[in-house]
Amino acid sequence: MHYVSRFDSSNGMPDEEQIEAWVEEYFFSLFNLFNVFFSKVEAKEAVSRMSSIPFDKLLKEELEGESEEIIEIALGKLKELVETEMQVMKAYVE
Repeated sequence: MHYVSRFDSSNGMPDEEQIEAWVEEYFFSLFNLFNVFFSKVEAKEAVSRMSSIPFDKLLKEELEGESEEIIEIALGKLKELVETEMQVMKAYVE
């Protein structure tokens, strides 16, 4: 079976902006979902629990079948988003 990527490419290079936009949408959808669950606990506990979520594993599962290059671009953007959101949350509880 032939896998067709969900992302565009030009001259064999994946569209980095498209991948990053998709990662942002994916991450914030997950983040909002988890926030609903953690809204019932204290902020400090929510930060602790949120930091243990394996966002990278979830992303890799979602992108199964995509090229390693696409996954690496996506993971780079995801890492940036997770770090930023965790810094904001930690600053809020301190």
